[in-house]
Amino acid sequence: MSEYIGNRYRIVKLIGRGGMADVYLAYDPILKREVAVKVLKSDMADDDTALERFKREAGAVTQLSHPNIVDVYDVGDDGDKHYIVMEYIKGYTLKQLIRKRGPIPYKEAVWMMKQLAGALMEAHRNNVIHRDVKSQNVLIKDDGTIKLSDFGIALANNAMQITHKDSVLGSVHYLAPELSKGKQATMQSDIYSLGIVFYELLTGDVPYKAENPVQVALMHIKGEIPSVRSFDPGIPQSVENIVVKATAKNPANRYKNIALMLQDLNECLKKEHRNDPAVSFDEKKTEENESVHISRLAGNKKKTKKTSRQRKLFNAAFLACVSLLSILIIVLILFLTGIIGGKEKFVTVPDLRNYTVQEAKDILAQKKLEVDDSRITWILSDSIEKDRIISSNPAANQEVEIGTKVKLTVSSGLYSVLGNYVGMDYESARDELKSLNFNVKLVPVETEADPGKVIEQSVDPGTKFDASSNNEITIKYGIENKQVILADLIGWDLSRAMEYLDENNVGYILSEEDRSFFTPEELANSDVNKVVKTSPELGTTFEIDDDFRVTIYYYTVREEEP
Repeated sequence: MSEYIGNRYRIVKLIGRGGMADVYLAYDPILKREVAVKVLKSDMADDDTALERFKREAGAVTQLSHPNIVDVYDVGDDGDKHYIVMEYIKGYTLKQLIRKRGPIPYKEAVWMMKQLAGALMEAHRNNVIHRDVKSQNVLIKDDGTIKLSDFGIALANNAMQITHKDSVLGSVHYLAPELSKGKQATMQSDIYSLGIVFYELLTGDVPYKAENPVQVALMHIKGEIPSVRSFDPGIPQSVENIVVKATAKNPANRYKNIALMLQDLNECLKKEHRNDPAVSFDEKKTEENESVHISRLAGNKKKTKKTSRQRKLFNAAFLACVSLLSILIIVLILFLTGIIGGKEKFVTVPDLRNYTVQEAKDILAQKKLEVDDSRITWILSDSIEKDRIISSNPAANQEVEIGTKVKLTVSSGLYSVLGNYVGMDYESARDELKSLNFNVKLVPVETEADPGKVIEQSVDPGTKFDASSNNEITIKYGIENKQVILADLIGWDLSRAMEYLDENNVGYILSEEDRSFFTPEELANSDVNKVVKTSPELGTTFEIDDDFRVTIYYYTVREEEP
């Protein structure tokens, strides 16, 4: 691994290894933050299945934005290395927390589950099935925030499932019964896994344990989940009911969607649910092959017992038929999902640079892709005009599934670069900055040399700024210790005089002149809201300091005046 990846992220150290990817702690010098970089292992880059799973993860997680889902900042390729840049969580996993603390108090467990259910609801809302919900994939930040991570085998709802070396993806201790029987992952299978996590939180351990994974899978299929209240009678029945409904063997009895589970989590600790009745289901078998035995298929038990050799032949024939049927089903799935004999499921993201958002929508629609309107980012650009696209995520020429939502970065305008005004006449600097849409505050500083020249500016030379927006800057300029009033203000509009004195950092006091003794003719000839005199008067020598004030006298119309 080189010191940098993607010509941007400086690798600090290896922090994790997985079956198909390594995770590094890295530093992003542009945004000045630590990140986690997941890099596909080099020996997996030539494995089509592993590469597809890695690309799927990148495609899945970039759709998601939720406070309880690990943020993904960037995806890309560096030579033959494929990587995903993610939020770096300084904390520990939920599994580690449970091992350290044991069972979590039910109120705290419900609070954690609300966060996880909210994260899963965001994924499901975007048609992303996680497929590997477990306590090891839940991260806890130092402030207690829960983060769902590792969408490495996540599945878009309309995508075909992919396994590696005929293995079932997901962790067996959290695996829904239907997945162990070879059925396709659904949002309800994610709910089952989340229910097992809830059970683990409340009891300190998973419900099923055995010597090998097959035995654990069978227990998920046929074993009744132990009661959390038998472990701790202090747990409310309303809380146990959520575990029971989430982990129902038959999906027909399970929560239909995660929103219903979240609703129960929000309600379960309220007073009106203290005496909820226990929930139970008659978990009827929905598949004949769950309880069918070869001995039953062999014939009536009253008939003559078959010989061992006959049974072996029968078993071999039966297995051959099952294998053939499995192959036919797989071919059918491949056909229906478009992998063979059908339309392509993947398209290449077009280059959208310099197009408007509406033009991009039209171009993407031809590829059966969409613009993610909720995640358009606007930034200043040095070359791309306002309202034109700078980049997209996924990037141009990247292969994605049909229906993918594309995030856009759009120019909010061309930036200008601030000049160096030190040494310039302060009035000229002020006028130029005003023309660039800066609000200029002038601050006089007593100096012996070059009075009237800029000696300091609050925004550094070379800073990029948007000249179409209002910007603030303070200019310090030199003055001698003795000055006169900067201008003859007599006859100026009151607002103009106030603005002028503000710019030159001269304090002032407003004084309304009395016109009660004026004749009608004098009233008619006296302008209101204009400067009629000042104190000190024009030409009076004074020293500028924090206590000095210019008094501005003006006329105004009173209610009693005709």
